[in-house]
Amino acid sequence: MEHSIVSRRSLLKLGALTCLTAAVLPYVHADQVRAADNACDPGPCPIPYFEKLRPATPKEALTALEQGNQRWYDFDPQHPDQCEAYLKNCSAVPQKPFAAILSCADSRVPPELLFDLGVADLFVARVAGNSAVPITEDSLVYGTEHLGALVLFVLGHSDCGAVTAAVKSFNPYFPQPTYAFEPPIYPAVRAARKIVEEEGKDPRDPSVVTPVAIDQHVILTTQALNSREPFKDLVKDDKLLVKGGRYDLRKLTVTILI
Repeated sequence: MEHSIVSRRSLLKLGALTCLTAAVLPYVHADQVRAADNACDPGPCPIPYFEKLRPATPKEALTALEQGNQRWYDFDPQHPDQCEAYLKNCSAVPQKPFAAILSCADSRVPPELLFDLGVADLFVARVAGNSAVPITEDSLVYGTEHLGALVLFVLGHSDCGAVTAAVKSFNPYFPQPTYAFEPPIYPAVRAARKIVEEEGKDPRDPSVVTPVAIDQHVILTTQALNSREPFKDLVKDDKLLVKGGRYDLRKLTVTILI
C-alpha cells in the first residue's frame, strides 16, 4: 500500500514536471535562437593580414568610420578582422591602423564596436573626457605620423561624466576640480556658458550647460589638434583628416560636429 502511494506521488510530480518543461522549453529555445542570431560570425577570412585592403585616402578612412557606425546603428555588424587566420597574422607584421581615435574612457563608448571595426584597424587613445592632454596627444602623434593613420577623430559622447564633473566644479575665479581630467575641459565649459547665456538661458544650470560643453569640448579639441604639428603638416599634405563628433548613447549614432 505504501509503495502504491509513493508511486502515485511520483506520477503526480512527473506530470507537473512535464507540464513545466513544456511551458519553459519554447522560451529556452527562443533564447537560444536569439543568442545564435547575436553571435559573432566574422565569416570567411581569405585575405591574410599583410594583404588586407584598407582605405587609401583620408576621405575613404572617414567614410569607413561612418559606414561602420551605420552598421552598428542598424544592428547589422560585420565584426571584421576577428577571424582566426587574421588574428594569427597580426603578430607577423607591423600594425597599420587607418584611423586614430581620441575617445573618452567611458565603458559605454567602445570605438571598435560603435564603428564596427576590428583588431588593428584603429589606434585608440582613451582618457576620461577625451582631452588632448600631453600623453594622449603624443600617442596620437605616434598613431598618425609613425603608423600612418589617415584620419584623426575626436570622439565625445552624450551624458559624459567627465564633462559633467567639469561643469559642476568650474568657477571663473576659484575652480575646485576633484579630478585632474576636469581642468582641460574648462575652456569648453567657459564657451558653453557663454553660448547658453546668449540664448537667454541660465549659464549656472549644469543640466543646460553640460550638453553644450560636451560638443564644445569636441570642437575646441579638434581645432587645437588641427593647428598643431605634425597634424597640421599632415593635413596640408593631404595625408590626414582631423575630425570630431559626438556619440549618442541612446541613438547609437555618431554625429560629426567639425
